[in-house]
Amino acid sequence: MTARTLARLVAAAGTFAIGVLFLELAFRVIDRQPLGRLALVASPASAPQAAASAVRPDRRHLDRIALAHGVDRAWYDELPEPRPRLPMDAQLMARAAAYPRDPYTPFYEFNRQYLRDQICGQPGSVFGELRDFFYFDPVDGRPFPTFRHLPHISPPAWFVTNNFGWRGADLTPARRDDTIRIAFVGGSTTVDAYSAPFSHPEMVEHWLNRWAATNAKSVRIEIINAGRTGIDTRSTAAIVATELVPVDPDLVIFDGGANQFWPGQVLRSPLRRVFPKPTVTFRERTFLERYSALVRRALSAWDRARGSNGDEPAKPPAIVNWPTGVNEASPNPHDPRLPMDLPQVVGNLDDMRAALTPAHAELAVSSFVWLAHAGLKLDPIRHANIYRYLNDTFWPITYAHVRRMADFQNRVFAAYARESGATFIDIDGAFPRDPDLFNDPIHLNETGLQLEAWIYLQQLVPIIEARMASARWPRPSHDAGANRAFDQPSRRVVTRAEVAAHCS
Repeated sequence: MTARTLARLVAAAGTFAIGVLFLELAFRVIDRQPLGRLALVASPASAPQAAASAVRPDRRHLDRIALAHGVDRAWYDELPEPRPRLPMDAQLMARAAAYPRDPYTPFYEFNRQYLRDQICGQPGSVFGELRDFFYFDPVDGRPFPTFRHLPHISPPAWFVTNNFGWRGADLTPARRDDTIRIAFVGGSTTVDAYSAPFSHPEMVEHWLNRWAATNAKSVRIEIINAGRTGIDTRSTAAIVATELVPVDPDLVIFDGGANQFWPGQVLRSPLRRVFPKPTVTFRERTFLERYSALVRRALSAWDRARGSNGDEPAKPPAIVNWPTGVNEASPNPHDPRLPMDLPQVVGNLDDMRAALTPAHAELAVSSFVWLAHAGLKLDPIRHANIYRYLNDTFWPITYAHVRRMADFQNRVFAAYARESGATFIDIDGAFPRDPDLFNDPIHLNETGLQLEAWIYLQQLVPIIEARMASARWPRPSHDAGANRAFDQPSRRVVTRAEVAAHCS
């Protein structure tokens, strides 16, 4: 290689490097990235989205939520005091060490009848690596609820359980006469993320007591969060009958709607094999994404060229097999032909009302919040979990069909409340369809939970005011005696082999 050729190559390399540096600086300015440090800020897909991320998403919607009588918007910034965490004793530490890959189920207290039904019915295929279980004996011999939380524990990445194993502060079994006691029941969207500092019912309790004190209401309000991850309405109904009725609630709010939601049940997609699932994972492909706006731009352009710009991917045409005779616009909640396991859900709502009525308690049914609708635009980086859930877990169901079935389920809940005289609380109707408030299409992030709690506050205040005006609340406490569901030793352990030995 001659000196002249080498000089040309060096000059070309220098020109190329200057060009790359110029583009890097230009894209950093366009994307509002820092110029004075190497590392970029967290993955904005475009400048407007990066700017929007500087504002908490819940605050973009706060002013649109109408306030109930006597509520001050300044309270939104007031949150309850965190509950002090509890030390791990030797037994729990040993359990955490025995199951390092499962931070949740080793600390559940399982229904022994449920253990027997599962282990004997599906040997070797349930409970993952668990070889032994904390257990309780159901008071009615049935396998519901399938599990509950141990009292007074807070394993790593967990919330702090109270004296009943519920999420929230301790409470006495007998309700004071000046107390209004409200319970929330449902699945993971009720108990909320274990690592979140508060569940939405805990925030509701704080604000309701703030409202009562500010407006000279001589009552105290206790909120129970008896939610449990993954349960269906059979377990929810058992929680109401066996755990909540003995603590004398005034109102129980059914806050679920996801674990029996199967929108694909009425769809047939003959061409689904012609439409492969999207393959984009949105994971970091190279460490250079942390340091180069140019690399991010190039990879973003590649994603968009592959159709992965956050739009809904192409999906096969589907045929809706709607149940004959079911009125979609105005459903009969007790129609046995309802899709998506709704007959089971409605039957269990009846069970809850039947358990609560003799105890002078009421049932309320909440609409359920789903993030899905035609034209939903998701950021490929920030909303990757939502995208995967809708386009992998629910493949090949379209966003529009998920929305259609979510609206139908909520119409069934509203019709049930009208028919039965239960209270209907429309959270879905008031909650914004903003993906920045969600971790996935059904689970809210911490800002979303705070906004959900705020919406519950506005809808519960008029209910409480009306009951107080009619002298229905607060009411004299009802002594239901010992809570048999919890009147047994805790932390008893049974092994899988011991359960299997009684499978005859």
